[in-house]
Amino acid sequence: MSDLNIFITSDLTSSERRISPQWNLHYLKQRLEQITGVEPRNQVLQYFPNKYSNEFHKILHNDSGIRDEDVLLSSLGLKDYSRIHVIDSDPYSTTNQLTNESSPSNIPLAPGSSSNGAPVEGEFQLSEEEYKRRANSVLNWKAQNKLGRFNPEYQTLQAQQQAKDREALANIHVGDRCRVINISGERRGVVKYTGKIEVLDNGEKEWVGIEFDEPVGKNSGNIGTIQVFDCRPGHGSFVKPTTVEVGDFPELDPFDDMDDLDEEL
Repeated sequence: MSDLNIFITSDLTSSERRISPQWNLHYLKQRLEQITGVEPRNQVLQYFPNKYSNEFHKILHNDSGIRDEDVLLSSLGLKDYSRIHVIDSDPYSTTNQLTNESSPSNIPLAPGSSSNGAPVEGEFQLSEEEYKRRANSVLNWKAQNKLGRFNPEYQTLQAQQQAKDREALANIHVGDRCRVINISGERRGVVKYTGKIEVLDNGEKEWVGIEFDEPVGKNSGNIGTIQVFDCRPGHGSFVKPTTVEVGDFPELDPFDDMDDLDEEL
C-alpha cells in the first residue's frame, strides 16, 4: 500500500504528513507526539474524512479495550488528504498550558473595559496587585501547582515555540494566499500582517493577521480599539505562524462538490 497524505492538526500545530497504512495505531501516536507535543496516552484523535466538512468520528481511544499495537491503520479506512485532529485530554498538560497562554481570546482586557476597549460604567474593578494577593485566585492556584509561567520549564518551552514561530514567519509575507486548518475546518484568505503586536501580549510573540475569504474570522483586523490592518467585519483573525500554510490556495468554491453529486444516484 502506498503512503497517504494526511493533514495533522492540533490547537497549536497544523501540517501535512505522509502516513503509511502499514503502521499500527501505537506507532502513529508516537509520531503524532513528535508533531503536536501531545503524549500518546492523552491523545483523543478526531478523523475528518472530508477536509471541507466539519463531520468527524473518533479513532479508537485508550478506553476502548483494544490495544493500539493491534490496530493497523489500513483497517481504519483513512483517505488521502483527509485530516486527523489531535486533542489533549489532560487539562494540566504543557501543550494545554501553552494553548491557554498564547490564545488571543485568553489575553485579559484592561480592567473595566469591554471587548471593544470601551470603558464599562459601574463595572467592579480589581487592581492587579489586589488580584495577586487573593489566595483563591486562578493566578495563585497556577503558582502553587507550577502551571503556565510558573512551570520551571516554561521559559524553555516558550523559547522553543517562539523559535518555531520565527522560522515559520520567515516564509510568510503580506499579500500571500494562505490557509489555516484546525478543528473548525479549512479557512482560506490573504495575509495582511506579520510580526509582533504590542497591545496583544506586550510584543512577546509573533502573529499573522489574515483576512479570510469568508466571514469566519474573529474581528475586523483590530485588537480592541487598535486597528492593526484593514479588512471586512468578521473576516479578520490573528493566528500563530505555525498554523499558517502559504501557497496557491484560491478561494474555495462552495459548489465544487456539485459535480460529484451529479455522478451519484
